[in-house]
Amino acid sequence: MKFLLISSGYLGIYPYLEQSISDALLAHNVSIKMITPNYNLDTLEQIESFQPDFVLAFAGYNLQQKLLQFLKQKKFTLGIWFTEDPFYIDESIRLAEEFQYIFTIDLGAYEYYRKKYNSKKILHLPLGTDQSIYHPTTSQKDYLFDLCLIGYPYPERIQLANYILEQTPYKFVLGGPLWRRFINSQNHQRLFVINKWIEPKKVNQLYCSSKIILNSHRSPYFYKNKNTLGIESKSINVRTFDVAASGGFQLLSAKPDTVLHFDLGKEIICYSTDEECLKLIQQFLNNDQERTNISKKAMEKALNCHTFFHRVENIINSLS
Repeated sequence: MKFLLISSGYLGIYPYLEQSISDALLAHNVSIKMITPNYNLDTLEQIESFQPDFVLAFAGYNLQQKLLQFLKQKKFTLGIWFTEDPFYIDESIRLAEEFQYIFTIDLGAYEYYRKKYNSKKILHLPLGTDQSIYHPTTSQKDYLFDLCLIGYPYPERIQLANYILEQTPYKFVLGGPLWRRFINSQNHQRLFVINKWIEPKKVNQLYCSSKIILNSHRSPYFYKNKNTLGIESKSINVRTFDVAASGGFQLLSAKPDTVLHFDLGKEIICYSTDEECLKLIQQFLNNDQERTNISKKAMEKALNCHTFFHRVENIINSLS
């Protein structure tokens, strides 16, 4: 089988995700060619010479219309993996009509597509983790931080971080662009802020250096979203699988589909409010054995069920 993977055209985490997908396809003995989402002579020549059995657009929002029309004229089987649902579902809907296969990371978006597109093959397909990047490290003997929160400072995360800083004396690392705009680290000597996007291997080190990783989800109603339908975000983020693969212990803001991926209470611990999160921090922070038991089970589940190898397997099986 030959897969043509159309890259997202984005920087940051996307090239890493695309490389993980490419590696997983190769591990399944699939021939792969990756191209940019741009319509140009080089791209067309690569497509013509490769003659793929399946074309997968990753994210798809930068896919040029002329390239999409070329692929349709060639009558290739086309699929798209929406990675920003439901936050940019207005953009996803614009593209979905053009593809026979729709893969979406979010359960809420999946339910919407199932109702809207009866004739298409639709699969709820979360992103996976890559154990070559996210894994336990043995170089860190002692924890550097009590708490860790990595990601863009969405309002829910800012509120949680400020609440914890006000209520606790714990050593806390925040990582991601623009955090200094919302948190004054000079007022908190125990706070360390990495005010930029952090590459994945460094993120893994931070996970392994922290007793508890806080995984607060983004709201589907954030003002920069493109979700005019107001579709509820029902799925855990890929960070959930990455933290688990790293061997880290996480507290996860509750999502409806968590139970589809992890055993609640045994492999993953969820909270619904900032107050509940604080109580769980206090419960688990000094209980090393309990954290270790839970994180080991989460890591086993992530590596056995939630890597990109498994996600690619799901795509291949959906084509048969």
